[in-house]
Amino acid sequence: MISGLSSREEYWFQRALEGDLSFSEARDLSSDLDLFSMGRLGARLTQIQAGEVVTYAVSYNINYSNYCAASCPICAFYVPAKLKGKTDRGYELSIDDIKKEIEKAKELGATEIHIVGGFNPYLPLEYYEEMFTTVKKFLPTVTLKALTIPEIDFIARTTGNSLREVVERMKEAGVDAHTGGGAEIFNPEIRRQITTPEKISGEKWLEDAKIIHSMGMPGNSTMTYGHVESWDDIIDHMIKLRDNQNEQLGFLSFIPLKFSYENTPLQKMGKVTRPSSGIIDLKVISMARIILGKGFRNISVYWVGMGHLVSQIALNFGGNDLVGTAFSEKIYRATSRSESSTVESLAAYVREIGRIPAERDTFYNIIRYV
Repeated sequence: MISGLSSREEYWFQRALEGDLSFSEARDLSSDLDLFSMGRLGARLTQIQAGEVVTYAVSYNINYSNYCAASCPICAFYVPAKLKGKTDRGYELSIDDIKKEIEKAKELGATEIHIVGGFNPYLPLEYYEEMFTTVKKFLPTVTLKALTIPEIDFIARTTGNSLREVVERMKEAGVDAHTGGGAEIFNPEIRRQITTPEKISGEKWLEDAKIIHSMGMPGNSTMTYGHVESWDDIIDHMIKLRDNQNEQLGFLSFIPLKFSYENTPLQKMGKVTRPSSGIIDLKVISMARIILGKGFRNISVYWVGMGHLVSQIALNFGGNDLVGTAFSEKIYRATSRSESSTVESLAAYVREIGRIPAERDTFYNIIRYV
């Protein structure tokens, strides 16, 4: 018997260590154990797989445009691309605007620039290349993490290039990693309710990820939960990510993104009327550690979505990373969320729960203990 674990917890702990829980086993585990038992498993596995250190990046976000051809019901950030020139709500950052953002990032001591935006059909591939080379010119030591997998696929389709050609040109322009966003939920039935055909399918997302990773561009993986999905959809999503990682290494972490429903079409349609509970948030983190932990050392807790208090608890339920400072993040803030943080406050939150805070780079290498 392992100290501190019941016989049922010990059984599932050993299965989780083996790292190949089936869908039916993961479903059985989630019904067999209560939340606190799952938390104990998540915490114990975290100690083995990631230790006591909790990391975060000093990250500055640049959202280059909110014009989007996808107009997904899950999103409050976009302005329909067809309204360009007909509304003052849409924007595209010029290279001079990008330079101003770079100056702000420099003042804040950012070690990572995170770039994402809408599916803007009016921007040529050269726009992205110039944006990336400008970042690298003025911040040569900063890691450039840019674009979600669906964005990269959309740019390939609208500019007449192959996915491989776009990724190669991104790398030549200075991009070090992709962001991992846009995974949402892989179940096609759920995906049809929360996205539009302009966003690639979950199957295509996984296929693209393998191609991008095989070309030497790693990135994170994500899942958006707390909308119209079921618990089975969450388990299925995690297992598909795990299997994809086993086939082609490249995912640096798993970041569950709590759906922020305010101002979204899903809210206006009455399909989502409240955020997911803290219980669901914690269960997602624990199950992520249990299902993914062997191939995903880093299970990230996105404090912007969960809030600081639940995020602290989540770090004791399987999480080992707080993603980053998210300076200038606009997509979550479009849903009226106003969470903010500093390097000092993130470190304080980690110390309060008895863990060791550390700044990291994009690739989860520790830069310094705080």
